[in-house]
Amino acid sequence: MPGPLHVTGYRKAVEVIDVLTEGETGFTELRRRTRLSRHWLARVLRVLAAEGLVRGTGSWDERPTPDTRFALTEEGRCLADELADLDVWTALYENYVNGAS
Repeated sequence: MPGPLHVTGYRKAVEVIDVLTEGETGFTELRRRTRLSRHWLARVLRVLAAEGLVRGTGSWDERPTPDTRFALTEEGRCLADELADLDVWTALYENYVNGAS
């Protein structure tokens, strides 16, 4: 799947993006809202950051602290807008059902 839409196949990435559409959010609040472990949330955030979809305060080389803040980049906001389109979800589902990678 071309472009950043392929991250939708990464477990919980869409949930994290959804929370971040509401604005800059702290690590603790993201954990509470997504119900992810500290380890898994950090992993998802790193994947999204590597794709240029999320930016965070501090260093990616260190574990996020409760005060670490995250936000969508411009590309992340564009992806969130794209995901709001039902046609995109239909195409993603069809790719999933048909076994496309």
